[in-house]
Amino acid sequence: MSYRIASKRGRNEVLAIETDRLRLSVLRKTEAPRVTEYFVRNRDFHRQFSQTHPASYFTISEQRKFLAYDCDSFLAGSLVPFWISLKDSGEIIGRVSFFNLAYGGMMNCAVGYHLDKDHTGHGFMYEALEASCNFMFKEYKMHRIEAFILPENEASIRLIERSGFVKEGSRASYMHINGEYRDHEAYYLLEPDYRF
Repeated sequence: MSYRIASKRGRNEVLAIETDRLRLSVLRKTEAPRVTEYFVRNRDFHRQFSQTHPASYFTISEQRKFLAYDCDSFLAGSLVPFWISLKDSGEIIGRVSFFNLAYGGMMNCAVGYHLDKDHTGHGFMYEALEASCNFMFKEYKMHRIEAFILPENEASIRLIERSGFVKEGSRASYMHINGEYRDHEAYYLLEPDYRF
């Protein structure tokens, strides 16, 4: 899936790329009310597959802190946190982020994502994941992108495999999900034209 770096950024964006239907943006802390609304709306839907969060996570003040951290980490080169919006309406419908960026001889990172409950089944996350992975390969020169998914999250496993990721094994007790540490399936994607 191709992407374009947006020629014009909104005042609340640090960076934005576009696909046919989506805009993926690194957002400033002024977007905390919209981000909080997204999380509150999807709190129950995300609970079974997302990391455990305290109640304070679902407040504007807390999301303002997270967005400030996102911007600082993005500018430092350690995180690429894209919020996904519909191009036609501007509605926030999800997020795909790249973290644990390692440079030098490694050139790898991990990816995580989530989508709004009312926008599943339309190919939006596939479009966002494909474009953002291509962005990481081309702009950040990553060689390897990893993803870690709960074994019962069949929709996410179908998505990651459709996007070309290969199953590598599993990670024991990888993340605290819905009240307990859970094992995750490990996947990876290699940049096909990579040359050291």
